[in-house]
Amino acid sequence: MKSSCSLSVLAVLAAFAFFPTLSSAQTTGPALAQASVPALPFYAQLAPSASSSSSANAFLYSAPAQASAPAKTAPASEGSTRPFSSLGVGVTIGFGGVGFDVATPLVPGRLNVRGGAGFFSYTYNGTVSNEPISASLKLNNAKVMVDWFPFKGSFRLSAGTTVYNDTGLNGTVTVAPGTTLKIGNDTYLSAPSPNQLTGNLALGLGGKAVPRFTLGWGNMVAKNHRIRFETEFGVEIIGTPTVSWSYGGNACLANSAGTACASEGGYVPVNTISGATTDISTQIASLQSDVNSVKILPVLQFGLSVKLGKK
Repeated sequence: MKSSCSLSVLAVLAAFAFFPTLSSAQTTGPALAQASVPALPFYAQLAPSASSSSSANAFLYSAPAQASAPAKTAPASEGSTRPFSSLGVGVTIGFGGVGFDVATPLVPGRLNVRGGAGFFSYTYNGTVSNEPISASLKLNNAKVMVDWFPFKGSFRLSAGTTVYNDTGLNGTVTVAPGTTLKIGNDTYLSAPSPNQLTGNLALGLGGKAVPRFTLGWGNMVAKNHRIRFETEFGVEIIGTPTVSWSYGGNACLANSAGTACASEGGYVPVNTISGATTDISTQIASLQSDVNSVKILPVLQFGLSVKLGKK
């Protein structure tokens, strides 16, 4: 009897020792056991089992990184320009002499305003038909142009004004003593030195402000170019040139042989000789007729420019 009771007690104690989870489940209760169940999937996501596929692991780890990355904004267009945001300067050479150009954008990629100037002068001292000649040629000018780029490239159409035009020829001829010069319809004999006959010519090619129309290649303030080569050609409408011719010194009307004065009065100031004023006017009119057809001058220019400014 006592031995059977002892065996029963030992069996119960062995059961509790062998199944500790049963006693834990009974002490915690069903409510706590249920509350701890939802946490299992959370830990499974943070530490997936080794049997999970590689694609599943990539999804679990990469998705949060993508979600947390900041949104990228499109970068600003490189070389974008605004009106007057940059400046192009360059050196030029052409029919207008050696000079410079300066440009800035009005409508980026479409419209520029450009100004510049050219300088050239040449002086000749020599003889023409055995007559001492001193002549000076000037090609000084300044311009303001608007450049239009119809295709947003380097090709341009330009229109503007030569705001300062000092293009022309000035010359002086000194008639050697004892030689003749025909003025108008008469022949004049030059007096001995130092009062020999002299003539002064002034030829002006156009007014002080004349229109220009050109086409060319090269945008001095292009978006993605710092250094550009420029080419431009066209026309400058100068209008009617002007001619001025005057005489000084002493002379007389020459005889038929051209060796002596035709009158006994001898050498006198040329402008006081009877008929000299008419002869001078006739010569001026003849020269003016010769140059009246010159109403357009060609424009040809090459240049190298550098853009200043980041945009």
